[in-house]
Amino acid sequence: MPDPRKLVSKLQGIIESMEKKRGSRVFCLIHGKRGHICDAHTLLPVLQHRREFKKGRVLDLLLHSPGGSPDAAYRLMKFFRRRFDKVNAIVPLRAKSAATLMCLGADRIYMGEFAELGPVDIQLFDPLERGAETFSPLDEFKSMEFMRDYAIEILDFFSGLFLERSGMSVKEAMHAAIPCITGLMQPLYSQIDPLEMGEHRRSLAIGEEYATRLLRLTKNPNADKIVEQLVWKYPSHTFAIDYDEAKELKLPVERLDSGVEGILLDVLTELQSYEITLHGFIGKSTAKPGPKPNARPRVQRKKPRPVSVKPPTGTAAVA
Repeated sequence: MPDPRKLVSKLQGIIESMEKKRGSRVFCLIHGKRGHICDAHTLLPVLQHRREFKKGRVLDLLLHSPGGSPDAAYRLMKFFRRRFDKVNAIVPLRAKSAATLMCLGADRIYMGEFAELGPVDIQLFDPLERGAETFSPLDEFKSMEFMRDYAIEILDFFSGLFLERSGMSVKEAMHAAIPCITGLMQPLYSQIDPLEMGEHRRSLAIGEEYATRLLRLTKNPNADKIVEQLVWKYPSHTFAIDYDEAKELKLPVERLDSGVEGILLDVLTELQSYEITLHGFIGKSTAKPGPKPNARPRVQRKKPRPVSVKPPTGTAAVA
């Protein structure tokens, strides 16, 4: 397998080339299989080195992440937009959940052929009932939608049955059908906890609010429709929103240059095998004249042995 140091050096070279060609600075947010956006390892390093983020013209976010904390994602994107006139997102492969949320605050989203975004319905933990797996509060609302539609369906069935076989009037048939529906649906609805449903609705509102606010920062005229679709309309949290789907959603997507995409995909897939996470500026061209910053980006792999890599000076620590 390739030396991880060589992989990071290769990525550094790609980023330097991108920065020269695009006239931007490239900030990496690259996660291994177990990495995610969070306060401790994503937001905090940026805040600690916030003074090194000088006012700039264009920032390109190189995103490869399964998601994480929507709070951290929102705060990061607000910070980047305060520091740069224009912020773009580059997604060679995946930017799911909270990473999709960050894309909503971008002026342009450059997606590769295999790139995917995802829904932004909030994921919750319930270790007592569900163990270590997360779940979407949207599951319960979808179940209620099904029960509502099912109740209407069987009401039509019983009403039609009474009308056809007994010669009842419409009013009489409805009156006779309602007890049948109540008997079938009451055991199901009795299991719903109104307090829990209220809590879950408030949880979903987190994704709605953050998404709406970020889209309005970019003055997207379709903000309300995009948010409704991303929070409420997809059947699962892992649903793949590719370039074509994102285009239909009226997101500001463009195709990522195929040459750059191919090189980035090669490096990213190899980095994943080492569980390497990168946060920060790692290209030489991002270093500005003046005193050196107090910290350098670091690379860490979780298993089986830490790898010490020293890429060029950047402005944010790597978790």
